[in-house]
Amino acid sequence: MAQKAITVPTKELSHQKIILAAWYHFLKETFDNGKISPEEFTEFLKANVVYDIDKDQVDLMLSGTQDVLDAFRSQLFGSPTTATK
Repeated sequence: MAQKAITVPTKELSHQKIILAAWYHFLKETFDNGKISPEEFTEFLKANVVYDIDKDQVDLMLSGTQDVLDAFRSQLFGSPTTATK
């Protein structure tokens, strides 16, 4: 399946740690339930980090399939999101 990405803006290191821990926990649970393969689990764990100097914030870019990203967004924020390519 095609990978998509969501961007989560953060200003504090503690927020980054929480988001990344939640992402890992979500992926581990999804893998344990057989919804993603070992290869997808490994690939989706890779998170890009981009510093936005204009906004003085760090953007975490999490990648996965549309279904995985929607489920994570729903679990984390309570509503689905539109992922970007």
